[in-house]
Amino acid sequence: MLSVYSELSNGALVFKDGFLDFNGSVHLITRKRSSNKKYYVYDADGQVISEGNDASRGIIIKDIVYHKGKQVIFYLDKRSRLSFIVTRKHKSLTEEQIIEKAELAPSQRVWSIPLFRMVLFIGVLRFRYTNIQEYDVVLGYDKKYRYPIKYLFSKKMREKHTFNTKKWMLLIHTFFCIIPAKDLERIYVDTSSINLPVFLRIHNETANYYYPFKKNGFDKYSRRHYLYNTFNYRLSKSLSVFIRKSVTGQLVFVYSNKLRKSIVGKEMIAYAIVKLFARKNNRIILFEKFCEGASESAYEIFKFARQQHDEKVRFIIDAKSDLYPALIKQFGASYIIKKNTLRSFYNIFKAHALISSDLATHIQRRLYDNDRLIKKKILQTKNKIFLQHGVALATNVFERGYFNKRVPIAPDYIVTSSRKESLNFLKYANYADEDIIPTGLPNLDLYVKSKGSVAKEEITFLLTWRPWDLTGGKTEGSYVGRYIQFIRMIQDDPYYEGKKINVVLHPKAKVILRDQFPEVYEEMKPTLYDGDIKDILLKTKVLVSDYSSVTFYAFAGGSNVIFYWEDKVKAEKEYGARNILQKENAFGDIIYEFNQLNAAIKTNYEREQKAAFQSKYSMMVEKTDGNNTEETYRYIRNILDSERGQADAAYRDKGFLRHEGVVQLSGREKIQSK
Repeated sequence: MLSVYSELSNGALVFKDGFLDFNGSVHLITRKRSSNKKYYVYDADGQVISEGNDASRGIIIKDIVYHKGKQVIFYLDKRSRLSFIVTRKHKSLTEEQIIEKAELAPSQRVWSIPLFRMVLFIGVLRFRYTNIQEYDVVLGYDKKYRYPIKYLFSKKMREKHTFNTKKWMLLIHTFFCIIPAKDLERIYVDTSSINLPVFLRIHNETANYYYPFKKNGFDKYSRRHYLYNTFNYRLSKSLSVFIRKSVTGQLVFVYSNKLRKSIVGKEMIAYAIVKLFARKNNRIILFEKFCEGASESAYEIFKFARQQHDEKVRFIIDAKSDLYPALIKQFGASYIIKKNTLRSFYNIFKAHALISSDLATHIQRRLYDNDRLIKKKILQTKNKIFLQHGVALATNVFERGYFNKRVPIAPDYIVTSSRKESLNFLKYANYADEDIIPTGLPNLDLYVKSKGSVAKEEITFLLTWRPWDLTGGKTEGSYVGRYIQFIRMIQDDPYYEGKKINVVLHPKAKVILRDQFPEVYEEMKPTLYDGDIKDILLKTKVLVSDYSSVTFYAFAGGSNVIFYWEDKVKAEKEYGARNILQKENAFGDIIYEFNQLNAAIKTNYEREQKAAFQSKYSMMVEKTDGNNTEETYRYIRNILDSERGQADAAYRDKGFLRHEGVVQLSGREKIQSK
């Protein structure tokens, strides 16, 4: 490749003439090379290449080299030092603006302090160049909410000491920014956003530039960021906020419900006891979403484990659950443990394995938590086994980044129900074949066995979690508004008299409405189903849902599924990826307008499942022989007993563990089409 500074070597773009980067590498584009970040060019003696020191002439682009979809821009900065940046062609910024954004990236050190009725950001924010007109802290993915940054010292003094990096001189760049608590509460009500990322905005004559707002500007990707722990700031009677770090170090406001101080004390005592006296971790902890139920795969595994007299298993559940008394009576207090008690924390910290039907973080003390001790335990546990809340083939959780081994809370093992599902985890989520437990979701057994043996006479309405629309708005088309529409529809039509109708809020939506918008929840409560969802799905003749994984369970049990996709375009935009379930593979009728729903329900109530829908379903879910629970339990026990070879041998004969089309190459799995 023709270039003053680079050439091709064995297909790789490298420096010419003995040039190097800071680390002494000759390679310009590598996996570790950050995009849109400034790097200097060094000579063989380790000195930065310079062409004088004329700051008045500005930035000069020397060369642009294109390679494999990326461009390397070589330029002289304002101090005439030869630099380069690796980037992709930007849809709106010019090459000069891309360079300017990299040049203006600040050095920062930030602290957050709760003070009276506000959150105070204070620290050091130093820019190399000061042609900046405005500085703001900006909140939200849409960067809509801005708060001005104020400096203690004048701009003239800061400009004079721009390049002075002595520690005491950095205090000249001391700044502060105030976020009123009432604004944080208002933003939550306005946006429904649980996570509110924090950005730094700078504005000059050229453009607005945004940077992740970090505690330390040098923070890069690290699993340790997951442990970052801050204050819990009370915003209202039931709403609080704290600050976490993303895996890249960006600060993020997170909204949650209140937490009693007594729970924190119990946790700390349990941690100290385990640290001082427990010799080894030998507990197998099972739980479901927020430890609030016993209706999913984690409970099925626990129940089977106790049938096998497994003494190590413990099931954690909230004592407020209606199921708690019956579970205590059936299994005894030795194996059923109340959530948020001293004993529950003790068992969590002694866990050898965390087995759940949702991510491991849902074992925490409350909805969305920043607890350092439990997070630390989750990171240390190498047997996080994800049984899945449902088949991962509805919304595209893979493109959304929901599953990724780089994420600290990612499961170590995942149970899947088909080759199609397994291959998605291998291809998109950085899992290896040995991380997949291809035995089928245990909870599917209940529905498969109910087919033909349980009367299907009920109608169930269940819309899935919408994190962008859960703050109590009752307008037509909103999450709550659609429920109200459905309730009115069945109340006004004599067809539904005498029929059992179930109106089910998603568990997350129910918690948020109950705790943070009680007036809306109380209005809807009389018509909402408040029991175990498993009990109604097993009896459901027609399920109306949208993008929920429960559709896979219901269909396995013989239910007809109606996919209500009125807001499909908006949902896919909000999710950030096209759903996996589409018209070509949906195993039920699709409705795009609410006024079509009534007729569709009546039609599906009077007929059995279509053969065409059964065929589509079988391509997405293969493990429907009713033996998923036993096979999954035994596979997990083999893993925990360090008998991986037995697990491989047991399933290799079935041709299912080593999936067809997967070839291992240099430790990485490559997916080949069959």
